[in-house]
Amino acid sequence: MTPLAIGICAAALLAVPLVRATPPAPDYELLFADEFNGDRVNERDWMFRTGPRTGTGIDGLNLARNVRVVDGHLIVTARHEVVEGKPANTGGGVISKHRFGYGYYECRSRPFMAGRGVHTAFWQRGMGGPENNSLFEIDSHEIDSTQKIACNNLYVDVSTRGFMELAWPHRAQVPLQLPPDGWWVDAYEYTPDGVVFYDHGKVVARAEFPDLVAQQNVWLTALNGVGKIDADKQPGESRFDYFRFYARDYPGANLLGNGGFEYNQDKVDLQRPVAWRESGDEAASRVVRGGAAHGDFKLRHSAERAYAVTTAQTLQFIRNGDYEVRARVRRGGAAKVARLVVSDFGGEILTVDVPVAERWTNVRLPRVAVANQGVTVAVVSEGGAGDWLEIDEVQFMKPPLPGQEVRPTRSLAWREGDPLWTLATREVISFSGDEKFYFFGRNCGLGEAMTVSFVMQPAKRADTFPITRLPKTGDAGWGVGLAANGAVSFRLGSHASHRDVVVPDGYRAGATVRVTCVYDHGMALVYLDGVLRQRVEGLTFSPTDATAPGRLGANSGLYDAVGDVTLTAASPVPKSQRFQNYAGTLGDIRIYNRALTAAEIAGR
Repeated sequence: MTPLAIGICAAALLAVPLVRATPPAPDYELLFADEFNGDRVNERDWMFRTGPRTGTGIDGLNLARNVRVVDGHLIVTARHEVVEGKPANTGGGVISKHRFGYGYYECRSRPFMAGRGVHTAFWQRGMGGPENNSLFEIDSHEIDSTQKIACNNLYVDVSTRGFMELAWPHRAQVPLQLPPDGWWVDAYEYTPDGVVFYDHGKVVARAEFPDLVAQQNVWLTALNGVGKIDADKQPGESRFDYFRFYARDYPGANLLGNGGFEYNQDKVDLQRPVAWRESGDEAASRVVRGGAAHGDFKLRHSAERAYAVTTAQTLQFIRNGDYEVRARVRRGGAAKVARLVVSDFGGEILTVDVPVAERWTNVRLPRVAVANQGVTVAVVSEGGAGDWLEIDEVQFMKPPLPGQEVRPTRSLAWREGDPLWTLATREVISFSGDEKFYFFGRNCGLGEAMTVSFVMQPAKRADTFPITRLPKTGDAGWGVGLAANGAVSFRLGSHASHRDVVVPDGYRAGATVRVTCVYDHGMALVYLDGVLRQRVEGLTFSPTDATAPGRLGANSGLYDAVGDVTLTAASPVPKSQRFQNYAGTLGDIRIYNRALTAAEIAGR
């Protein structure tokens, strides 16, 4: 569908009565909605999710026939049935054919909860393919049937490989309170500052991961075969009442995904720039590391023969109004065509030529009057052997406000010395002592040297672990614990076998304190508010276990990570060995795969 057709479609949808919608700001504008009021799935807007979904703890098959529209609802049926002569756990769902970027996403749904095994979700993720837009995943909710907890997640797909792999940016597990009729309004706000998650209009979690941008597809799904299933409770249904998308203006924030060509890193083929599509002589276009105008990467068009290639990106469901285009460019040779082209926005095509220059030069189109809620931005070149064009920092944005800076391109690469995982750096997280908890990656605080640092304000003295990455057995994990007598401990080892490095009388109820624990090749150090309070050497423990994910908040052992879903723990910790769930606030959480120095700790 062309941007013009999309704009007409969205305009028609504005006539849909807006009931129960709760955008968090009055300047949000509804640009897309499906109220599922017809008698079948609108295949102009949606495709069916089909095929197997297997993995750790999952064995399901998605079928188009399991999805229908009835009584104003999109209904996905879960069945335990025989398919082609074999038992199968079938489910399904729909995936939007359109892509959506920054904005507010809302869905009213009633997940199947009568028996185990069904995983209902409202989420966003790219599809790969020509657009190559599979960049991140936002899970507004993931609910495993019968379980009273919902997952609000942000995953990022592209980063460096190996030991310093980008950790899960955000994986929050929030206690779920469904109304008596089972229907709830779930939403998330995806902005240049990160993601905010809402249940019934109330903020339940925040993912602080700024300047991550790409347009991706929306999914409404119900997988079957997640964990143990209760076949006698099936067939069962998950229902979706509506999906709505609202947009607002973000002056100075780039709306193009991967405009700085930093997102490929070394995980994605450099011949295929993430979030862009290519046509013509595709081999002549490549993301190149080094010599960039900003960051580490740039886009280069060149070949050892004559070539003609276009690298383009189309944005859908953006607000109408005046935008501008900026880019950093340089080129050499006598190419016939070397330009930036802007089209499909409801006006005459706009172009700006790339001048011949070995140094990086700024080019700009100061006014792109978008009138149909869409646009295509393209880099077009046609040259001969030895001609080349390089481009970086391609930006399409509402002009920044007076005195406002343009937001920089985000690089997903881990930088030497940085923490591998951070959370709550701008706003503390409150825990009430219920089952709310956060997972973090198995590679965080991993190796012969590591540091964990956070600010806490416990509501009470209790035997609890605010943060931990301890396996059940062995000697290769760590955790930071509190005791009812006021002690703070740095635990090394596992639940079954460990050594606690203890600071007596280290905290008080209601008082704020920064805790920093360091392990450095057999030496453990505990700092409180930057002051060294305990030091133990000659330890034989080493936090190198990568089987246990980390967690903070609840540690009752009732729930666990199984692959990429959360299930009731197969073997929960015996009640006599459980710690209380943490109550209070946690903030500025930073985990390093190195030992911070005393000077670094004192300077925090």
